[in-house]
Amino acid sequence: MNTAQISLIANGSFLSSSSFQAVLAVLILLAVCWVAFYVMSRLRDSNTEDEPLDQVVRKNFEEMRSEGYITDKEFRNINSLIEEKPRRLSLPRSNPSDNSSVEDSEQKSN
Repeated sequence: MNTAQISLIANGSFLSSSSFQAVLAVLILLAVCWVAFYVMSRLRDSNTEDEPLDQVVRKNFEEMRSEGYITDKEFRNINSLIEEKPRRLSLPRSNPSDNSSVEDSEQKSN
């Protein structure tokens, strides 16, 4: 180190230089991003242990039925649709006989 560099550090003018402030700002930004990433990853991990969505929806409709917002018949229809949804998604659309059975079951539930 030469004497000019030592005097910059000793005076504290190094701390007020724009290049030092830019490097410091980038380091602070990186630290904030790392903290945000860490917090978000912890929150996402806690959500993966939750119940499946169809179970949550079923419980919500069951609560609505118990409070009298929907009838037992409506609850049974909704429950059958919730149970049927994975089967409807797995049916191939190229076979017309399968499509008609899906349409029939949808019309029955409505």
